[in-house]
Amino acid sequence: MDRKLIFALLMTTIVMGVFNYMTYRKEAKQQAVPEAIQAGQSYKVPSKADLMRPLNYEIDFIDKKVTKQEEIESVETDFYKIDFTNYGGNISRIAFKKRLGKGGIPLQSVKPKDFFNREESCFLLALDEKTPYFYKFDSKEDLGDRVNIIYEAETSNFAIKKIYSIFRGSYKINLNLEFNPKGRGTIHPRIFLPAPFISELSEDLQNGFVFNKQSQKIEASLSVVQDNAWLIPEVFGAQDKYFAHALVKDDHGFAIRGYFKKDSTGKYISIFEGPEVLDKKSFTLSFYIGPKDIADMAAVDGRLEDLLNFGWLSWLCKLLLKLLEFVYKFIGNFGLAIIILTVLIKLIFLPLSIKGTNVMEQNQKLQPQVTRIKKKFAHDVQLQQQELMRFYKEQKISPVAPVFGCLPLLIDVVIMIGLYRVLGSYMDLYQAPFGLWITDLSSKDPFYVLPILMGISMFWQQKLSPVGDERTKIMMSFLPLVMTGVFASMPSGVVLYWLIKNILTVGETYLRKSLKKA
Repeated sequence: MDRKLIFALLMTTIVMGVFNYMTYRKEAKQQAVPEAIQAGQSYKVPSKADLMRPLNYEIDFIDKKVTKQEEIESVETDFYKIDFTNYGGNISRIAFKKRLGKGGIPLQSVKPKDFFNREESCFLLALDEKTPYFYKFDSKEDLGDRVNIIYEAETSNFAIKKIYSIFRGSYKINLNLEFNPKGRGTIHPRIFLPAPFISELSEDLQNGFVFNKQSQKIEASLSVVQDNAWLIPEVFGAQDKYFAHALVKDDHGFAIRGYFKKDSTGKYISIFEGPEVLDKKSFTLSFYIGPKDIADMAAVDGRLEDLLNFGWLSWLCKLLLKLLEFVYKFIGNFGLAIIILTVLIKLIFLPLSIKGTNVMEQNQKLQPQVTRIKKKFAHDVQLQQQELMRFYKEQKISPVAPVFGCLPLLIDVVIMIGLYRVLGSYMDLYQAPFGLWITDLSSKDPFYVLPILMGISMFWQQKLSPVGDERTKIMMSFLPLVMTGVFASMPSGVVLYWLIKNILTVGETYLRKSLKKA
């Protein structure tokens, strides 16, 4: 291993550190973004009194005790199985049939809540005063492209109907709210939507997100301040590592404000505050409840693709992700797909890499003479540059050759960062086996075989490119051990990529040397 690899590793560390720092800074500083009314939508403009109301996080239930038995109604599509309950007329469970967790059991982003944690229920309809919790199941209708589930409840002055539409061809769920007055009075409704949370993930972090109309992008926040409210949100919700729960359409202007609260366990809940209802009213809201998969999100709302937060390398990450999915369709194993993708990338840039490495080696050989010229003419910078130009001309090399030699390294670093981001957050790698002891490419190697092999491959590279400088040689001897420790806790898919890349680099070295001899 020579200075080339030292430079590559150093650049990788620096760029990834800056990248992660800037991403954190951007996410952590997100503030409330007032949303303007979108042209073409028709609904009552919220009054100043509506917008200036204090944010309400609490619920005053009519029912203080369990007086009715729970009844469950289920809807099943190709995408998921959803359980509904008469407790709140809510969704009590969402199990994703195509997204399997440990033991092949479908992952669940929503799980049943007991009576004492009912504030955390999915699609709970809360009123400022006397919220009903026990609903009556009305009907279940199969309309072909969707299934409707209808629940009814009453307050002292309004009849309430919740109509769910579960679409068969996507992860879209509609919620239609109907308010029919029984006499005089008003109500002020809110919808509660908890963030997804996968309990079997050791670190399933959540955050909120909102569509910023000015930037036309979804902006996510690592830390959402409770006192912030977003006016008339267009896309609004919360996410975890693999799933998103979001409002994506509000045909009749129900959501005057959107804001967040934290439940008893510190998890996020999105709250959509509706207008004051005086007479008969109907509202239809559309939600995306599903995985953070490009195709799945695009089928409901293309703006959701921004949730795959790849940062400034988003275009490259999405390209690499599509290539990985394309290869997987033919192979059927993500481990093999990662290997093939790594080989393809290496082959594409092989001529440039060989040329750049040869230039780097040539520059290294000439470096002692360049250093002597710089020392000899250190007193006169202009003369020094003239002598260097004359020297480069005699050696028939371009003065910009060192820059060209570094270009393959920079490309390699950028691709590595892109793949690191993709493989570290790609949902299909969760519980995806490679073979033998690697049963989950999204988690670390349980026996540390891949990190150890990766360290050996780095040591192999060192032997092929010995370093003459003694200090550098000592430093490089510890590098494989350090990098093995760094990669020991990384996802197996990431380590597999780096291992194969190192092996291919060794092969490139043998090829380059054989071409020189020929």
